[in-house]
Amino acid sequence: MATIDGSRLEASRHARSLSQRALAAAAGVTRQAVGAIESGRMQPSVGIALRLARALGTTVEELFAPDSSLVTSPSRSATAMIGGRSVSRALEDDHLAIEPADSAVPTVFVGGCDPSAGLLSREATVRSRDLRVLWFPMTNRAALDALGRGELHAAVIHESGASKAGHGNDIARFEIASTEAGWLVGNGNPLALRGAADVLRKKARLANRPAGAGARRLLDEQLRRAEIDPQRLPGYDRELRGQLDAGRAVAQGFADAAVGMASVARICNLDFLSLRGERCVLLVPRADLRTPEIRALLDALRSTSYRRDLEALRAYDLARTGEPLA
Repeated sequence: MATIDGSRLEASRHARSLSQRALAAAAGVTRQAVGAIESGRMQPSVGIALRLARALGTTVEELFAPDSSLVTSPSRSATAMIGGRSVSRALEDDHLAIEPADSAVPTVFVGGCDPSAGLLSREATVRSRDLRVLWFPMTNRAALDALGRGELHAAVIHESGASKAGHGNDIARFEIASTEAGWLVGNGNPLALRGAADVLRKKARLANRPAGAGARRLLDEQLRRAEIDPQRLPGYDRELRGQLDAGRAVAQGFADAAVGMASVARICNLDFLSLRGERCVLLVPRADLRTPEIRALLDALRSTSYRRDLEALRAYDLARTGEPLA
């Protein structure tokens, strides 16, 4: 069985002047995965190979050669102890890039859609040899519900001026950063889109998010204000799981516009039309603040290296990063 020559991935990345971190962000995988594939320490799954190829604007065959052996991974899951009980979650292609952890190493589950959640999970894992932190992309609503059911250790959500309702005294809130939500459009804004009316008039194709996502609510608000029937918009029914999925759909030409975060525009090299400011917030059960899992997340949140990762995206205001919120 042939193995993949990681030097082809490395050469393609250098040809586009991308760092390992930039390619990882664009493809929605970990930087460690890119490094492991380039060095030959890991063979990518089919899903990861597709993501890397799309991020580089090429094909899997050109990137890894037609006779290369991509790993067709069986269904896997991870188990974590949350609130004194065992909770299992299915792993996805992104998680298959994570090097296997010692079975004795506790696992931490973090849910949310903002890229800062992935960076936080990675930072917490790197900083602690005693924990493995996994990020599960999901909508605001799904993350809040899962946290309430005791299926996550922490949730990362977006709050706007209209959605700052309290989450109960049993939930502690910590600011990650202030950011902006708006329209994601192709680099250079080729359709000259300025808002919902233009999206309809120019028959722009949408990449949408599921019900319960902050981006979905913001899109629907824009359509109501413009008195536009959503069903008149091509792609409104095309729901993509994560923020990065929507951004990649626009970047790769599968859609012309989406509503999302400024950070996604930066990662996917898109133009961004701001609609409103939002706050990215880490939510954790107050009763768990002294547990090793939450302490590791808070230490990572307040670390210089995590701040540096967020600063590199040039999409976040970090003036209050790490501060507890009322």
